[in-house]
Amino acid sequence: MLPSTATHSPGPLERTCVELERLRRAAAFRRHGSLRTRRLLRESDLILDLVEQCRLRRHRLVPTALWARAVQFLGGIDGTLADEVGINRDPDHLTESIFDAQEELIRRLSDERRGALAPIIPLFGDGLEARTASLA
Repeated sequence: MLPSTATHSPGPLERTCVELERLRRAAAFRRHGSLRTRRLLRESDLILDLVEQCRLRRHRLVPTALWARAVQFLGGIDGTLADEVGINRDPDHLTESIFDAQEELIRRLSDERRGALAPIIPLFGDGLEARTASLA
């Protein structure tokens, strides 16, 4: 390594570019999580629609395949929701658990949308410290 490159410190523009790239990557990561939550919310709507079809047809029990998928879905959101369903295949009971799951998913979307405050990026490094040091 050359001696001149060992003492090279990035300039303000280079630091800003690096920081903007880091923020872009973080935003892409958050966007991926948001898309996953929206997909889960759509899936809950589909499961709920099938359970409602069972209620309209006056089935006393949800079919086993639908019940197993609903329990698997609820367990993926929150393990306690799957435990609440247990072995009860009653459409009304399963509907309530799916509503609880949707409430949790909507809360997650709201938290993701609200996000955190953006960090303040100093454009010229620690300019205040440099100015106060030169005055002293």
